[in-house]
Amino acid sequence: MNNYKLGISLIFLFTSSFAFAAAEPLKEVSEVVELPNLSQKQIFDSSKIWFAKTFKSANNVIQYEDVATGTIIGKGNMPYPCSNTWKCMAFADQIILFTLKIDTKDNKARLIFNDLRSKSTKPKPTSFVKPGAELEIYTDKETVEDGIKKVISEYADEIKKSPTD
Repeated sequence: MNNYKLGISLIFLFTSSFAFAAAEPLKEVSEVVELPNLSQKQIFDSSKIWFAKTFKSANNVIQYEDVATGTIIGKGNMPYPCSNTWKCMAFADQIILFTLKIDTKDNKARLIFNDLRSKSTKPKPTSFVKPGAELEIYTDKETVEDGIKKVISEYADEIKKSPTD
């Protein structure tokens, strides 16, 4: 009887931990990118150009920059990444909003995406969420994280191709 109670308790504990994990939104995605043979200044300058080209906006996307510390902070967005036809149809009108911090040093940069939110850009007759509402990302976190990692990969490729002084 004690083994039965212990088994039931362990099953409850194990399954309830998944419920709490699923209730946690995607908070941050970060990665260090190796950029061999580039100085902090070269990476910093190229990162500013990449930021402006990648996150086209009527507003100034770069919110803060400090060449001495090698830090750039800005706001950006990207289309909601999708991994299959159904998800592409379901999230066609969604974008991912974020704050991006780039810390540059000689031969590397760290990219930190946080303040992650999804936003609907068009009204849907079947949706209970108002267009323009910004929501934390609770579902499909892996797909969103993969989309951000693709942006990081594109950043690394672009910075490596940038001219050196």
